[in-house]
Amino acid sequence: MTASPKGWATFAWQSDYGQFYLVDREDEAFEPPTEITPEMEARCLFVMPSGITIYTQSCLQQHIRIAIYDHEPTHPLTEPMSDKPWTHTETVEVRFPSKSFAISSPSMPDPLPNGPIFLVDSALCSLRISWMEFEGARDDSVPIEPDVIDIAIWPGHPPET
Repeated sequence: MTASPKGWATFAWQSDYGQFYLVDREDEAFEPPTEITPEMEARCLFVMPSGITIYTQSCLQQHIRIAIYDHEPTHPLTEPMSDKPWTHTETVEVRFPSKSFAISSPSMPDPLPNGPIFLVDSALCSLRISWMEFEGARDDSVPIEPDVIDIAIWPGHPPET
């Protein structure tokens, strides 16, 4: 059976310092990583105890799409609107203990108190992150197509004991 999104949102975003966060709404101790390791750079992400940092190639504009499913969806091989191939994909497990998260960035270190807020069915979630990033020279004086970062989220599976 094909998965249909239970909820979704698309943001025109500017990822200050080339990063943004999906943070558990009740994590009062959230601190973004201050040092980027070679692994974090290669994977373009860092899983935290209650959220995730996602890295982009640029601080310029992104279109961030977040879709929440009740089970793993089919993952398109290309970005659906442009039919261009994804430049990078990663699948990870992330914990949102309160079963909710918000999007944030370095210029807004705390998520906005009234949203956007996302609710998930499970504290442990699987995320498939797909990047379609602008490839070529970046010049702040010339308009370019924004990067697209697509995030599919569904309930994760607890580790077997």
